[in-house]
Amino acid sequence: MAGQTPAAPETAPKTEWLDTMVKRLMTTLEQQLAAIAQAEEGGDARSRAADARTLAALERTLERLSKLERERAAVREKKITPHDGQARTALERRLDKRLAAAAKAGGAGKPQRG
Repeated sequence: MAGQTPAAPETAPKTEWLDTMVKRLMTTLEQQLAAIAQAEEGGDARSRAADARTLAALERTLERLSKLERERAAVREKKITPHDGQARTALERRLDKRLAAAAKAGGAGKPQRG
């Protein structure tokens, strides 16, 4: 496609893998939350303490996953955003000027810096 550079071969599998892992972790998190919700509410103090620790760990995991998912969404959005055409046009103008100056100078030697 014109104007877009393909993703580096090493980057694409990493991003796909990361997206897959985030989805799997979210599914596992939902399953663990459902298991705790189905647990008996009238359990002993030890089981309630264990549930509280599990919920705290799940909360931290959810916060991390949410942050990671927001970052991944930003990366995906950035990949979709078209590149700035003005910068490319300015670069093309500068290159055209250098080529014209080199042709005017007879093409001998290196092009002038400008």
